[in-house]
Amino acid sequence: MSVPMYDLPETLLNSEAYRRATPMATEPPEDIDYVGLWYEARLKFGIDDQMLFGIYEPGADSPRWYRYSHRFYDGLGALALLMKTRGLHFPDGLPKGRDTHVPSLLELYRASRKPLEAPALDVRWQSLQPERTTEASHMPVTLLLSPEDTDRIEAVAKARGVRSTFWLFWAADRAAREILFAPGAVMPWLYPVNQRGAVACQRDSMNHASAVTIHLADNSTPGELRQQVTSRLERLEHWRVWFMVNLGRWIGRRGIHWLYRLVATPPGRYAGSYTNLGAWDAPATDGVICASPCSHGYPVSVNTIVCNGRRALAVRLHPVVAGDGTLAGKVLTRWKAILLDTAA
Repeated sequence: MSVPMYDLPETLLNSEAYRRATPMATEPPEDIDYVGLWYEARLKFGIDDQMLFGIYEPGADSPRWYRYSHRFYDGLGALALLMKTRGLHFPDGLPKGRDTHVPSLLELYRASRKPLEAPALDVRWQSLQPERTTEASHMPVTLLLSPEDTDRIEAVAKARGVRSTFWLFWAADRAAREILFAPGAVMPWLYPVNQRGAVACQRDSMNHASAVTIHLADNSTPGELRQQVTSRLERLEHWRVWFMVNLGRWIGRRGIHWLYRLVATPPGRYAGSYTNLGAWDAPATDGVICASPCSHGYPVSVNTIVCNGRRALAVRLHPVVAGDGTLAGKVLTRWKAILLDTAA
């Protein structure tokens, strides 16, 4: 089945991200990425589908940017393709997720009955501007940390009794909470889940990511965040999402486009997404960073990668929450400060 292309709105074509980031893998694959059909449907309404990846060349103060379409790749898949251009090879395939098989309907039912403790949602923004829904997001604001600060984050996370990914997620929410969310807000974040190892799509680089939604409040602790992620995974919530986003296998492209119009997310419904693409080693590279596409429904994108022992952080905001590079820089500065603060 051929992949249709759409006339992109001027807001995207003229955006800084489209102008500055080098497009990669410009020829769309011939196979059908059923998860990607949702990004295709969004694109028809002018919602960006481009994942951005930055390479810090040796001695560079800022990254060189590349972009891949989420219609055809997930974050791990696109990053692996970019790393191949740096000489990396993946003879054993890409990193696998926690699950090893697709659960049965009985397993899904039993898992759904497991207990869950999470605060009730109360979405509040300091500023929400629905009239800016169709505007494009700014370029990500990034930091490449020193090896010493990278190690310190691991030490602080250990002292708080959680893995570093939960500490990074919690600290990102704290930073966004101070600058973007209104007092008392209980915000929903998307936490991606790698399905490789349990499912095998036609290409290892295509969308294998599902997600769970994590509710965080003013008084949520790193340990409570970790427990909520664990509980939602044990309840197999990511598998319910996976089956939903793969409905295109049965209802096709037109069905997904029709369904998207029915379920399209209103402005500011979610806080956004947290992306951690793990640790990599790449020759002649100081660091690597990514940024998932923002949208009016998921306005905050916080991202992190470790490469060659140095962690990079990135924040990207959508204009619907008055997001621009200056505001994103404030969130990023607070994120780093909280991460390194042993008293946080």
